[in-house]
Amino acid sequence: MAEDILKTLHFAFCTLHFSIIFSLYFQRTKFGPLIKKGIIAGLPLFIAWGWTMDLWAQPVKSGNTVGRGENKVISQTEKSGQRDTVPQKGEIVLIGASYTRGWNIQEIAGMKVINKGVDGNQSFEMLSRFQEDVIANRPKAALIWGFINDIHRSKRGDIQSTIVRAKDSIKEMVKFSKSNGIVPILGTEVTIRGADKFIENMSAVIGSLLGKESYQAYVNKHVLAVNQWIKEFAKEEEILLLDFQPALSDEKGVRKKEFAVKDGSHISAEGYEKITSYVKEKMGKDYQK
Repeated sequence: MAEDILKTLHFAFCTLHFSIIFSLYFQRTKFGPLIKKGIIAGLPLFIAWGWTMDLWAQPVKSGNTVGRGENKVISQTEKSGQRDTVPQKGEIVLIGASYTRGWNIQEIAGMKVINKGVDGNQSFEMLSRFQEDVIANRPKAALIWGFINDIHRSKRGDIQSTIVRAKDSIKEMVKFSKSNGIVPILGTEVTIRGADKFIENMSAVIGSLLGKESYQAYVNKHVLAVNQWIKEFAKEEEILLLDFQPALSDEKGVRKKEFAVKDGSHISAEGYEKITSYVKEKMGKDYQK
């Protein structure tokens, strides 16, 4: 909360500074007084927007979590004091966060799907449950997909160390897969939607003038950078890659509007249809059974 208040105050100060300069520039013209009144009247709107600009695109945390940052996800079995130790029947495990959990796909390349997506999971949390949720099921393959929550939850000053941890977690999951006779498959993360509404576009313009990077641009920049590393890592390790990101994005690498729900982050029904079609074609052609 304190960090959000500071961000809002900083944005309000910058907006006021810009408004004063703008007003002084036009004060000698006949429209000067009118422009000045319009700026003053609109200032509260921009301040209110500043309060939410860094929060609107973050995904809804529908999972049960504790604290902020390295959150522990509490499953229903842990709540009841029991653990689900009975392996499910299946041939490919999907491990990830809410994007994975929301993907209602029953079969991939002739293999039955076990969906182990957990809302809000970061990559190190996926790693912590890899033994129970993947290896214990003894599948033929495992699709490792997702790290965007690492970026969402990280403080900006810690983002580089967060990215290093995400890469290390992915490497470890690949290592555990191979050592247990499971074929690892890597998926690139999908970017989030850009500005869509009028106020978002107006705010993006003002933020650009003030030298402020939008939250969407910040997240997408790091998503694309880690995706590039995943592509290179998959090539080095000779791992099958499912490149989800281009399937849902425009030419600038930003998620298309129709492939996102209202929060700008989670995948829409149309988005899931798109990646399902892509995966069935890609796996049918490149996966070696």
